[in-house]
Amino acid sequence: MGITVRKYTQSDEKAWDEFVHSSSNGTIFHLRSFLSYHIDRQFDDNSLVFEKRGNIIVVFPAAKITENNKNILYSHPGASFGGFVYQKLIFKDAEAIIDLFENYLKSHGFDKTFFIPTPSIYSKYRDETIEYAMLWRDYKPVEHYISSVIPIHTDIEKNMGNIYRLKKRSKSYYKKIIQENNITFQWENDFDTFYPILVENKKRYHAKPTHSLDEIKKIDELLPASQDLLLMHSDDKPIGGTLIINANKKMGIIFYNMINYNYSHIQPAILQTMETIRYAAKKNISYLDFGVSQDPKADNPLTPSHSLIQFKEETGAFTIIRKAYNKTFTL
Repeated sequence: MGITVRKYTQSDEKAWDEFVHSSSNGTIFHLRSFLSYHIDRQFDDNSLVFEKRGNIIVVFPAAKITENNKNILYSHPGASFGGFVYQKLIFKDAEAIIDLFENYLKSHGFDKTFFIPTPSIYSKYRDETIEYAMLWRDYKPVEHYISSVIPIHTDIEKNMGNIYRLKKRSKSYYKKIIQENNITFQWENDFDTFYPILVENKKRYHAKPTHSLDEIKKIDELLPASQDLLLMHSDDKPIGGTLIINANKKMGIIFYNMINYNYSHIQPAILQTMETIRYAAKKNISYLDFGVSQDPKADNPLTPSHSLIQFKEETGAFTIIRKAYNKTFTL
């Protein structure tokens, strides 16, 4: 019996989430429980389930979008990553899955697909078998985003030492800032205190937060262990916050690192990042994904933000590339 593909149904929810948890590259963004958090946004879900001998071997979270009278199977718009979620695939099966995927889309009236795979660093095995099968079948990487990842060392002082060296500052320099400004850190999911700081930060760049306050609270309700919020105070006044999304057991994402810019002279952003690195080490997280660094004001959305990249490099981060793929089936 070969590999089969079918559309996801509600009855698959439990098996789907169990598979994502046991997979090599699955993240919180692939869980049905996460994909259901959206409050004001509705999607035409068209997720796919691939099976072999009656067992799930791949899932593909996606939605149907229509643009210019063209039907697109789109990497789920409610998630940072989509693409193929798998445990471990031999190349022969990866090719078969890509061919089944394409045949399914053509037979169901899709003109195109666009999706954002999970970067391989999130995978247990760093396996890129299916990505090569995609390239072999002429799927094109059409967008590239520079993203920064901080490796979390077993000896956390190695992380701190890298920051002192790269920022050309001493340990005592940051200790003095903390003492003189009566700075304290609190890990508590107090989203009501954090959200106004987040909104004000986004306003500086003529943007809005990815999530509404209600959505952040909804994620916390659906997946209680999925988010950790750091609040930074000076003289008991909240002056910044960092929200970590726990993507999977090895990866945390610094999704928001926000400050009150009236306090920028005491460098809250780097102090928060240092505290977040310490926290990640306590949770046995291997890497912190510091996210993409594009310039939101530029005409080209892929334009790198040099100052943001430098800030992340000074935390000891290295660069990975987030890619988006597409393929058009009809003219």
